[in-house]
Amino acid sequence: MPSGGRSGGGSQSRAGKWLERELPSGGPLPRKRELALALRDLLRLLKPEESADTLPSQSQVAERLGKKPTSLSRFASLNPRVPDRHFIANLHAAACSDAAASGQDVSITLEALQTLRINAEAERQGSCQNCMLLGERIGSLTQQLSEPCPACVADQQEQAAREQRQAEDAARIAHLRSEVTAMRAAIQEMETTEAGLQARLAMLQTAKAPLPVPRRREDRQRSEKERAAARQLAAQAAELDRAGNEGFAFTILRQGTTELLSPPETALVVVELRQQKRDHLADDLIHVYGRDQEDRDVMTVAAELHAEGAIDDAGAILRAALR
Repeated sequence: MPSGGRSGGGSQSRAGKWLERELPSGGPLPRKRELALALRDLLRLLKPEESADTLPSQSQVAERLGKKPTSLSRFASLNPRVPDRHFIANLHAAACSDAAASGQDVSITLEALQTLRINAEAERQGSCQNCMLLGERIGSLTQQLSEPCPACVADQQEQAAREQRQAEDAARIAHLRSEVTAMRAAIQEMETTEAGLQARLAMLQTAKAPLPVPRRREDRQRSEKERAAARQLAAQAAELDRAGNEGFAFTILRQGTTELLSPPETALVVVELRQQKRDHLADDLIHVYGRDQEDRDVMTVAAELHAEGAIDDAGAILRAALR
């Protein structure tokens, strides 16, 4: 506890002198002495408004707590006078407030302080030894009752942990439900896209069929049909690629060129992809087609590419067939 009044000089020494008078031990009032020492510890925690580094004067504390200075002197000495419970409560509250403001702790609880007051009062009234022992036991039991029950604390902690686990489980369930919803939406989108691809492939297959006329070598009608089918397939693949569905785009190219289009039409698809700046799709198509298709079909595609002026692509598809 602060004891600057002992070593310092001036007003600090004079202000705290009333709290520094020694209390003799072994006197006739051991309970009152114990209470007086506890009260002094609390009184030393009180800080005057003008300075937080000095001990309070007797008049300052008396004014703050609503008591006469002489009463304070009796309470903090071996005088038999014992303060009432309201004074004890007010002093403890004031000491807690000032101690917290200066970063200190109050070393005694209000319940323990009230027990000291009860024991000192019993001593003052000259109660018998049995009464004093009973008072001590009552004070001890009161203090125990004021403390939390270990079993209750354990139950509360277990309940808090259970509620925490329930909250975490609820959060995980909500997260899983969100993921399931997102997965269902993604599956629905894939099914919609797949249906659209199937419909487009069906349209390509219908568009591929020529009019029922004999085909000649330079049949303009057939050439326009081939270009229209190739242009449509390349446009659909480019649209999917721009939308970020490169995998679907290549799937429709691979299925369309191998299942629906002829080798000359496949060559025109490569040319269309180059014109639409989808070079990565064209490169992938050349590589897979040259690797997987019959040599005759690959040679036909290469010849058509050469005829269209795509000499590099013609060489690339032939090299892919050789690997």
